[in-house]
Amino acid sequence: MNRRWKVLAVACVAALATPATAAVAHDPEELGGSTPLTEPFGHKFWFWANFQTGPNEFNPANTHVTSSDIAFWGNLAYVGDYGGFRIFDITRPKPALVKDVRCYGPQGDPSVFDRNGDGSADTLVLSVDSPLTSSQCGAGPASKDPATGRYPDGTWEGVRVFDVSNPRDPKQVAAVYQDCGSHTNTLLPAPSRGWGKHGRAKSIYVMNSSYPLGEGPTCGPLGEQAGRKINHGVIQIVEVPFDDPSKAKELTELPVVYPGDPDGTYKPVSEHGVAAPLDNFLGCHDLSTFPGIGLVGAACGEQAQVWRIDHRTGLPDTANPKWVHDQPNVDFWHSATFSWDGKVANFIDESFGDGCPTVTTKTAGLPGPPKTYATGNMFFFETKTGDLLSEYRIQRGTNDNIGTGPGQYCSSHLGIPVPSFDRYLLVNAYYRGGSSVIDFSDPTKPKEIAWADLNGTNTWSAYTYPRRTTLTRTIPVYSNDGLSRNYGTSQAPSYPEAAYGFQRFTADVGRVGVIGFDHLNPQLQEKVIPNLLSLRKPHGKPWKYDEGRPGDGHRNRSARPWDK
Repeated sequence: MNRRWKVLAVACVAALATPATAAVAHDPEELGGSTPLTEPFGHKFWFWANFQTGPNEFNPANTHVTSSDIAFWGNLAYVGDYGGFRIFDITRPKPALVKDVRCYGPQGDPSVFDRNGDGSADTLVLSVDSPLTSSQCGAGPASKDPATGRYPDGTWEGVRVFDVSNPRDPKQVAAVYQDCGSHTNTLLPAPSRGWGKHGRAKSIYVMNSSYPLGEGPTCGPLGEQAGRKINHGVIQIVEVPFDDPSKAKELTELPVVYPGDPDGTYKPVSEHGVAAPLDNFLGCHDLSTFPGIGLVGAACGEQAQVWRIDHRTGLPDTANPKWVHDQPNVDFWHSATFSWDGKVANFIDESFGDGCPTVTTKTAGLPGPPKTYATGNMFFFETKTGDLLSEYRIQRGTNDNIGTGPGQYCSSHLGIPVPSFDRYLLVNAYYRGGSSVIDFSDPTKPKEIAWADLNGTNTWSAYTYPRRTTLTRTIPVYSNDGLSRNYGTSQAPSYPEAAYGFQRFTADVGRVGVIGFDHLNPQLQEKVIPNLLSLRKPHGKPWKYDEGRPGDGHRNRSARPWDK
């Protein structure tokens, strides 16, 4: 630990020294009024409240639109869904709805920020990854003209920008078209050269992740006809000026590359054995920025990558990853995050298979007999070197009793580490496995220590957002549930579910020192929190489920191709 980190660690402890004596005597929130969850529906979790989403106004069969991601600012939670977003007051353990903004546009991934420096969120960016008839709220799904095979003029997908300075009356102020839409968006502070005379930034960057999941006006085959690459292959950067967010515009594009991959592309059909409209992707699903350590974690379909942030431009060097990793039993590198001290990188695989734990049988285009892989796992790496420390999957099954569907699917999805200075804990969503807390204080041996798995759950994202610095045993957990609700009029849901929507829990994780936040966009980590743990080196090689034996993940600086 260098001197700077020693000073910061001492500061963390000092901040806790006086108030913590009183804080340890009781947890930050009392549990009275909550419901304890017992197995098989939970372990060391308490349930407070849930708020279901409303129906899809363009498809009556979709009784609860799909829930997506969450962002936080002050005592407000900004909760996205395929039909818009909702704002909740989370001052008390039982949230209260402040405003329901209906503005249809899958996928509804939100980010919020404060552009005028008054300490309150005033701007929200929302992802739309489906062609709409226009960019304005109220627009519905757009369809191709059967005669021409093209979308009508004015068809739009991309990012919407809202003024949320009055949380009871948000207003859309801008819309920026993006090729292939916006699957997820991630904030990245503009570099210092963009600061004004009072030391405040002039703008913020929005990194747009997308790929040809479906065809769009300038995406996939139609995009190729319009002069774009058929497989997309870029991260698009949108700049939102603080003085006038209505002037938000695309600033530049950054190339996506797959170093070491034989064909340099992601082939979901021929290499991963799944049905997809295009067997040629080049893009990233989810990005996680950590400016304090100068890195971006990039889950890029074919590979897990870590990029360096260029201090001159403020943008990541996507063409020259610091390191990349891949292995056969990964269906789709989906999301990334870092421990708050920056030493451990966490990536997850979104399984295309089924079951709990999930498995994928890959057949299409592959030589030899079908082979079943253990998929949907999470991976812990040493951030500096890219060494694989462990591959982890939950061992419990789901308990779904609702409906008549199979109800077995618990791939890892979205989460974030607990901002702690004395342990490594991760809150994570597991689809039908619900919300989970994983202890990776020894990152070579992660273990689940608490979970909530309500009957019929299907959880997209799960996060913690502690509001004050303290020593405690319990942490708040916020999740967004109701994933598979986006089915068609004549299509029954493949996984019957309760669609709980926005949920509030408390988890007992054992004694832990947490650092309180006044805001959190889970894909932007703005504080470096030194941890009193030392990163333990693994004893032997990490277990890899594709081989059923210790693997060769060490010193893996380029993708390891698998047998084709």
